[in-house]
Amino acid sequence: MMNDFSTMANDYLARKAERDAAANTEIAEMKAALLTSLAAHGIVTVEIRFDGYADSGAIEQTTFFGADGKVVECPDILVAREGKDEVKLASLLEDFAYAALERHHDGWEINDGAFGELLINVAEASFQLDCNLRFTSHDSHSTEL
Repeated sequence: MMNDFSTMANDYLARKAERDAAANTEIAEMKAALLTSLAAHGIVTVEIRFDGYADSGAIEQTTFFGADGKVVECPDILVAREGKDEVKLASLLEDFAYAALERHHDGWEINDGAFGELLINVAEASFQLDCNLRFTSHDSHSTEL
């Protein structure tokens, strides 16, 4: 019986490593396409806010900033990725945010959920995911008197 469990656990871990590697590759490809498209359209920073709880979650707001620090509209452009259909920039950003959340904070939308933001600094080619996990807690005491 222990051997069966060990085999199942090893199989699960091997499949998880494959899924993680595929997700990492997909995220890296999206990052490259996003940086190129954002830079080409004068976007310096993107802030993506998300919130999740009670088994659902969503991207709440995406804000774009130009070189002067002022908010600008999302460019209405198609973004090409090798081997993939072209998609609107806004859709790719949303897909990217969900992929990053699932890869690094799987379950962010479950129970009490999580909230936070994904900050993209185009000039520095940096992507910072800040995730705040919510949880319900209690402190119980029992004293026999």
